[in-house]
Amino acid sequence: MKLSGKTYLNIKMNPELSITIPIYNEEKGIEKTVTNLVNELEKQKINYELVLVNHGSWDNTEKVLEKLGKKNKKLKVINLAKNLGYGGGIQYGFEHSEGDYIGFTCADEEVSAQDVCRIYLALKNSDYDVSKSRRMKRKDGIFRIITTNVFNSLISLRFDLGLKDINGYPIFMKKEIFPYVKTKELAYLFNLDLLKNIKKHNHKILEVPIIHRKRETGKTFMKPSRIFKMAFGFFRYSLKF
Repeated sequence: MKLSGKTYLNIKMNPELSITIPIYNEEKGIEKTVTNLVNELEKQKINYELVLVNHGSWDNTEKVLEKLGKKNKKLKVINLAKNLGYGGGIQYGFEHSEGDYIGFTCADEEVSAQDVCRIYLALKNSDYDVSKSRRMKRKDGIFRIITTNVFNSLISLRFDLGLKDINGYPIFMKKEIFPYVKTKELAYLFNLDLLKNIKKHNHKILEVPIIHRKRETGKTFMKPSRIFKMAFGFFRYSLKF
């Protein structure tokens, strides 16, 4: 399905928190993800906007988001014909966020709406500059668990960031620091480069344990070939520093 390229701006000015959700072919699950997150944000009395970046989808995701955007003025629905990559979709959302705090979570609900809000509130009620998750009891298969542990160990040895789960999400930060930590790595290494930039500028990161959940709809694109590509990219990245 060809995307319109339209952006629907239904925003309340000056939200407290902007959450970006990068979306690719999530027609079956995105309505539930957004609804659960909106319900929890309102329950916690957080003044929010959701920046829904639909990039490159060829299913009916755009139609689902258009319907949601018409019902809720706090949703900023952005439909892009081109897929921007994992990090590209997130960073595009950051660049179009209005909140005092900005961050992202993913569309698959592997992190619950309750945990998303808990990680944000942990940041808001602390003297840290950034908060993120550390995924516990992961439900995405033994191969992913092993490769993640190896990846985190290599990062710890090479960069010593003091973090247990580099690719854990959501990640939240004070918007004021984003221009200084913005990354050029818009694919698989987005989290690593973003967190490395945050540490480089001496910002404190709070890592919050959460229970990781199994994806209910859609499919993962994290196949062995992609993991090997990520590994090669990591070694290439490491040689830069």
